[in-house]
Amino acid sequence: MNFNWNSKTIKWYQDANKHSGFFKKIADLITPGLAGCSTFCDMGCGLGLVDLELSKKIEQITCVDINKEAIRELEKNIKQQKIKNIQTRLISCDNIHDNWDVIYLSFFSSNQIEKFLPSCQKLFAIVDKKNENKPYLEKYRAFHRNTYDKVEQQLNEKKIPYSVTEVSLEFGQPLVSVEDARNYIQTNYADVSDTDLNQFLAHHLIKTKNKDYPYYIKKNKAIGIFEVKGERQ
Repeated sequence: MNFNWNSKTIKWYQDANKHSGFFKKIADLITPGLAGCSTFCDMGCGLGLVDLELSKKIEQITCVDINKEAIRELEKNIKQQKIKNIQTRLISCDNIHDNWDVIYLSFFSSNQIEKFLPSCQKLFAIVDKKNENKPYLEKYRAFHRNTYDKVEQQLNEKKIPYSVTEVSLEFGQPLVSVEDARNYIQTNYADVSDTDLNQFLAHHLIKTKNKDYPYYIKKNKAIGIFEVKGERQ
């Protein structure tokens, strides 16, 4: 999957989250692990959707990303929601050396677990399990995210203690038209053939009764939530 934040991809991602409540569910799942903690950093935060949800759960949140569009959108939402305890930083995770009680890594940044352990008391890493939703499209991925199996193997090989919660959550895509659906797939899988695109839509594009979003692509997102003990006391 190619991931580039722009007005279209931001809208699609926010629409999917609004429909499914995906990041609220993630926030609810990790909240018990935040007990006794006051500072939290989301490394590679993207739109910071989980951070907006967690802003009522922890004292101070730092959101780090290198994408200007993502940070700009997050700052807009922080202002609109009158949130006072989220700080954004437009910087590479490789160039930040502060310490927090909790560091959060999700999907794209979850391959850097070991690197960040000295900077926190606790680390959460959210990673995909094997995706069975798009068999026609997997070969068109430009890059592959870190996966549950890889993270589990790395932690076990290095004898790093952890616990993990496995969940499957809906994170489907509401769409305004068939053309919107085609654009969505072509944007995320840039080299997809017309044959595979049409076959995918024939099997997965659902008509709804929602006048604003009359089409929907269902996606069940299986993930692992790894909770890893950090090295900072």
